[in-house]
Amino acid sequence: MMINDRGNIKWTSLMLPEHLVEIKKWKQEQFYDKKRELTDWEMEEIEQTIQRAFRTKEQVKLTLWSNSKFHDIVGLVTGVDVFNKELLLETDIVIKHILFEQLQKATLVNSND
Repeated sequence: MMINDRGNIKWTSLMLPEHLVEIKKWKQEQFYDKKRELTDWEMEEIEQTIQRAFRTKEQVKLTLWSNSKFHDIVGLVTGVDVFNKELLLETDIVIKHILFEQLQKATLVNSND
């Protein structure tokens, strides 16, 4: 005699809706990137790269952490707003306001060094 096993289906009917929501959230979090806390040395290097890109009008590639993921964006730094702790980055399409706290890495695009 063979038992008809429905796997996880039989257990979900016994779970509370709150549990199902939390399990779904937990599964999604498994794909999140973890934000790194930058050292003072790393923050100084990012700041110097951004200042150089601003002075020389070179494109810079920024690695940002937002929405629990890392994103790369390339553009020209057109301004820095120290009061609001953000910089203005002009991409091909739009000018973006990027918060300092989102920055994880900065490199010059056409740098030879």
